[in-house]
Amino acid sequence: MPPIVAILNPRSDRGRAALLAGELRAALAARHEVLLQHTGGRGEGVALAAAAAERGCPLVIAVGGDGAVHEVANGLRSVAAERRPVLGIVPAGSGNDVAYALGIEKKLDRSLEIIERARTRPVDVALVQADGGRQCYAVNNIGTLLEGEINLASHRLSWPRGSGLYVRAMLQTLLRPVNVAELSLTIDGEHSDLSAILLSIANGPRSGGKFLLMPQADPCDGWLNYVTAAPVGRLRLLCSAARAMRGGSPHDAWIRRGVFRQMTARSSRPLAVHVDGEPWLEPQAGCRELEINVLPGALQIIC
Repeated sequence: MPPIVAILNPRSDRGRAALLAGELRAALAARHEVLLQHTGGRGEGVALAAAAAERGCPLVIAVGGDGAVHEVANGLRSVAAERRPVLGIVPAGSGNDVAYALGIEKKLDRSLEIIERARTRPVDVALVQADGGRQCYAVNNIGTLLEGEINLASHRLSWPRGSGLYVRAMLQTLLRPVNVAELSLTIDGEHSDLSAILLSIANGPRSGGKFLLMPQADPCDGWLNYVTAAPVGRLRLLCSAARAMRGGSPHDAWIRRGVFRQMTARSSRPLAVHVDGEPWLEPQAGCRELEINVLPGALQIIC
């Protein structure tokens, strides 16, 4: 049988994940034949995971943050279900929102215990398609408009470490005028038009390592959750963000929530979009339309 493959992003958590390599190799090799591979750039995790699946690997472990999980999951989704390995997660990033949703602690010994127990669950993923034919899979969330802009800002920053980086990016972004878009949404066949500064879609409850935007979201229920925010002032935005950071779920009148299986969103403005915390589209790309579909139980994940 081919060895277990562990794919480590050494840049996760501003390079701290690289320090886990020796300990991880020793812990896994004590019981399994393990191939530990390092990614060298964006997108390499997709290729490594797909190659592991093609070789018949039974288990692929993503070591890093949400970006590492995102790339490995997309690589596994590129092969047929009957040949698709199980996905394991060792959280070692700054946000680790996928691990949070699945009850996986950011402690190497605890995450390895979970992998050793090998209890899997069928976890939903979202298929995200943009006009022009671009597409990918999301495990945790998709953020557009203000959330997409905050995400882009966070990837230009080098400090602080951890989820504080997203807080800094949010504050810096809110110093500038907040862009308003006219959205045309079709949600499971129902159409609506609205003015919005944010559209966020979630498979899990948390984003940015701190923000419980949708605490009711369940990655195994066959639904995706969404929230839109109407144009409001910075102070109201900050108050809602503060409640989300404390574990509360903002329910102001200008916030709209729901669940869906299929959504089409058309925007009057070019969209900034992140997928699982990774920048996917910048406004310069000119994308104004997204289609998002839930794929129930599309990945078997140890959790």
